[in-house]
Amino acid sequence: MTAPSTNQLRPDLLSVCALNPWPGNDSSSRVQMFSSHLGQKLVVKGATERFCQTGMEAEFGKYTINVKMPVDGRIIKIIDRHKKTIGADSINENPQTVVIFEDERTKEVGILNLSKFCSFHQYLGFEYKAQPGINKLVPGAFIPKDTVFLDSPAITDNGGYAYGVECNMAFMSHPAVSEDGIMISSDFLDNFSFKTYENRVVEWGSKRFPLNLYGDINNYKPFPEIGEYIRDDGLLTMLRTNEKDLAVVEQSIYDLMEPDFIFDKAIYVNGLGGRIVDIRVQHEETTTSPTPFGMEKQIDKYDRARRTFYHEILSEWRRLRTARGEALAITPEFSRLLVEAHAAVADSATEKISKLYRNAPLDDYRVEFVIEYVNTPTIGFKLTDCHGGKGVICKIVKPEDMPVDEAGNRADIVMDALSTISRMNIGRLYEQYTNAASRDVLVTLRSKLGVAKGDKKYLGKLTDMFDNNRAAFTKMYDYLMGYYLIVSPRMYKHLSELEADGQFQHMSSIIKDNIYLYIPTDNEPEPVETIKQLEKHYRPTYGPVTYVGNSGRKVTTKNKVRIGSLYIMLLEKIADQASAISSGKLQHFGILSQLTKADKYTQPTRNQAIKALGETEGRIVASYAGQKLAAEIIDRNNSPASLKEMVWNILAAENPTNIANLIDRKKFPYGGAKPIQLVQHIALCAGWQYSYTSKKHSYSIKKS
Repeated sequence: MTAPSTNQLRPDLLSVCALNPWPGNDSSSRVQMFSSHLGQKLVVKGATERFCQTGMEAEFGKYTINVKMPVDGRIIKIIDRHKKTIGADSINENPQTVVIFEDERTKEVGILNLSKFCSFHQYLGFEYKAQPGINKLVPGAFIPKDTVFLDSPAITDNGGYAYGVECNMAFMSHPAVSEDGIMISSDFLDNFSFKTYENRVVEWGSKRFPLNLYGDINNYKPFPEIGEYIRDDGLLTMLRTNEKDLAVVEQSIYDLMEPDFIFDKAIYVNGLGGRIVDIRVQHEETTTSPTPFGMEKQIDKYDRARRTFYHEILSEWRRLRTARGEALAITPEFSRLLVEAHAAVADSATEKISKLYRNAPLDDYRVEFVIEYVNTPTIGFKLTDCHGGKGVICKIVKPEDMPVDEAGNRADIVMDALSTISRMNIGRLYEQYTNAASRDVLVTLRSKLGVAKGDKKYLGKLTDMFDNNRAAFTKMYDYLMGYYLIVSPRMYKHLSELEADGQFQHMSSIIKDNIYLYIPTDNEPEPVETIKQLEKHYRPTYGPVTYVGNSGRKVTTKNKVRIGSLYIMLLEKIADQASAISSGKLQHFGILSQLTKADKYTQPTRNQAIKALGETEGRIVASYAGQKLAAEIIDRNNSPASLKEMVWNILAAENPTNIANLIDRKKFPYGGAKPIQLVQHIALCAGWQYSYTSKKHSYSIKKS
């Protein structure tokens, strides 16, 4: 059951904070934190509706990123970018569909883009979920305004807004939860899995050609098809320089299937698990193509599909122009698509169109890939509740090692109990307690009915009780209404007025799923009074819990611990990339430099640290660890001679992970870092130089 929408909320509460049933029980800073967290949360696989709702969830759900009909209109034509065909030119998946429609009122012609996925972030995104309205898309059909065709997976079938996951939470002491750490069950991580989308652009033709990485001796295939997966090493494609003098040894059938990681240009993606979801091609049809014959077979399939798609767009536009003449009006989006289509299918023999990207002419082929990944959180990912109670996953344990109470309730997540007091977000305790009470009320109802959670025979047993033992059914319903009266008087008032059939429908819905509570932000009575009444009449399970500790032994706590559900969101602070490297990229002066587009994806890992040791960090290191360590770090990062010596010593060592002295400072003294050498060079040109002395915190200047 979804909590009903309400018009009784005060206007000053109609904000993100209106999603929190206990805003007055959290500190203002934590309430503000929840407001920002909602904009940072990710769309996850196992999203559920919240058990405790304010009534605003469905309203927020109306404004998710979706594709809907902008006006009352009539469908003119539906065009797929990739049509399913038979034979070698078949492309199994269609990433885009264009719908041409006419505004019923103004007669203006516009378009809708139906894409399979949505990604406005650098790489975070989600796959659209088709809505019932998409089945109405047929030529000639009238579609009312705001009919939704594609929507976020966070929108449930009944219109609820599932922006997080309900998790069984245990607040208790544990080494893993210190410093805002989180311990989580390994079987629950999949509920927080999410999708990312990476983009790669590859050009070839004039100087390079693609290798046959994904094909065989009879099928030249430089990259995966749409719907196929990347190689385990993350290599998307590889380009080789077209050297005619070396063609005999570099362009044989088998040489073209073997990458040369030293001289070939590699294009990597984020490793194992990537799936191609879109391929877009830019190519000029000419009589002489610089790409060697036969290597263009795969990419030309996508180029032909692109041209067919744009020809259909132009053909429909010409038909409309012929039929309507000067009366034809089109939207700016349709106009832009027509410009794109005309440029794509222009005849190079009769029309001179120069295709540029940032004022640089395009190569023979320019291919844009979109690669989809399904990511499962691990150590370092950030979770939060709806009360600003954020934390970082620090330990993942087996389900059987998580805390279990005397009633068999197993925790999915463990967090620090004392953090609630220090953060003053008491609302999370009220939410956990209320959900624990709802769970135990539902356990009681199911036991009276003689069914367990997930029992498919529940409806038959409930129907039998309703038809043949109405008194027992009424007693069950009154027990539930007594709980509603304490927790949410407004919900009690609404449900107590239901007729017998309505009571049956409500009881069957919660027996099948769960108890969903309507708790508006101005709910009465106060939470403290609610808890007092629940303790008297509907007290949830509360006692010692048993778990497997770091020692590997099963232990039972001395103190009581409550396990109850709490609504948890996954934040975009994801830990999917390493922040340390063996050696960074250097520019021609030998100083650490930024990666450019040309070499950003040429290695399986990026040879650039997220943060170099700057002035502030250097001062901190020097003050805590001493000047020698600071000098060591700076020299190792900025001295090519020291770097070369360290790499050689690692490669030549018998035990590379157990080297007593990686670099001999008598042979390679400090001061060889390139930035220092540059300063010394400038100083010598001016007639003076730095000289290190044995005195602490001092230096002298030598006159030349």
